[in-house]
Amino acid sequence: MSKSKDDAPHELESQFILRLPLEYASTVRRAVQSGHIHLKDRLTIEFHPDGRHGIVSVDQVPLASKLVDLPCVMESLKTIDKKTFYKTADVSQMLVATVDGDLYPPVEEPVATADPKASKKKDKDKEKKFVWNHGITLPLKNVRKRRFRKTAKKKYIESPDVEKDFQPDLTTFSHYFQS
Repeated sequence: MSKSKDDAPHELESQFILRLPLEYASTVRRAVQSGHIHLKDRLTIEFHPDGRHGIVSVDQVPLASKLVDLPCVMESLKTIDKKTFYKTADVSQMLVATVDGDLYPPVEEPVATADPKASKKKDKDKEKKFVWNHGITLPLKNVRKRRFRKTAKKKYIESPDVEKDFQPDLTTFSHYFQS
């Protein structure tokens, strides 16, 4: 049985950051700090087939969520004795949950085009929807625009034009180089 491109699940990191609205974040933080064994009953995460949208439920309240790519890669560490740290994963994605978002992503109609450039542009625009411009701390706001700016394309000058410009100068100074 062959899988089509739409059936293939999106590549998900083994760890990601969960960003919740403040009132739900405090609820989850208290549940984690209390060591509550039944945390899975209070917090559930379900992904839609596209792999980028999902539903996060906190105490049976559904929140719309979107998996975005962060502008940088961070290391996740764990410790047992608070002296020795072990790297557990590289984190480069964040699941952003909102109260006022759509619980179900919009259904996109597959459009078959013969132009490969148009399909590449559409894929690139689709990927831009899932790019997060900010870091996870306040100083890194708009970091993707400030640090990773687009560079100007280099203009290549034709060498015959340059030689024509310097030819009169070379003839006037040629007597200095003759011995």
